[in-house]
Amino acid sequence: MIQATRWAGVRGALGAEVAACLEVLDPLPDEAFDLPTRLPAWSVKGLLGHLRSGLDRVVTGLAAPAPERADADAVTYWRTWVPADRDAGIAARGNEVAARFAEPRALVEDLRAVAREADAAAAATPDDRIVATWGPALRLDELLATRVLEMAVHGLDLADALDRKPWLTRGAATITRAILVRMLGAEPPAVQSMPDVALFELATGRRVAGRAERIALGGLARRFPLLG
Repeated sequence: MIQATRWAGVRGALGAEVAACLEVLDPLPDEAFDLPTRLPAWSVKGLLGHLRSGLDRVVTGLAAPAPERADADAVTYWRTWVPADRDAGIAARGNEVAARFAEPRALVEDLRAVAREADAAAAATPDDRIVATWGPALRLDELLATRVLEMAVHGLDLADALDRKPWLTRGAATITRAILVRMLGAEPPAVQSMPDVALFELATGRRVAGRAERIALGGLARRFPLLG
């Protein structure tokens, strides 16, 4: 079912999350980009290649003809995602993108440029413009919400790899939590009281629920991870 939610401030939230990530990346020494992440297929550099591809989805989607109607929103987009069917290809594409840049700094600058291009394209386009993706077709604002979630969750992966405190921004946290709560279909007190980082990592399989969390979640515990 396509939800009626409209994501207020989604373009700004995406821009702020990208900017926070770039602020961390800019001063990094070259060797930091070779560090492994907790996603086995990617180093820091490979994960940046993946994020670059994700932002470029906005650019390429808006450059293509608009589908006649939307058949998904930000929630059903992730609900229909089947990682086991796509992980190998996605990992390879991220690494292929990263490999185009001999110097890590060049990849960071390209990520910055693609983010600016995506933002400019979105700013010049009505929120209700339908955009085709790898399968689902959804409104522009819904597509941007999926990009917010991806930047937020992979930002946690980068922070972990770089041994940094997560830089999760307020707008990105709000939108990501809203998507995950709607995927869960409920927001019991155990979820309401869960810090953003803990919820996002639990919902995406970055960590396993502890005994106290499982008890608090009750029957909903079996729904985790929601994606990942």
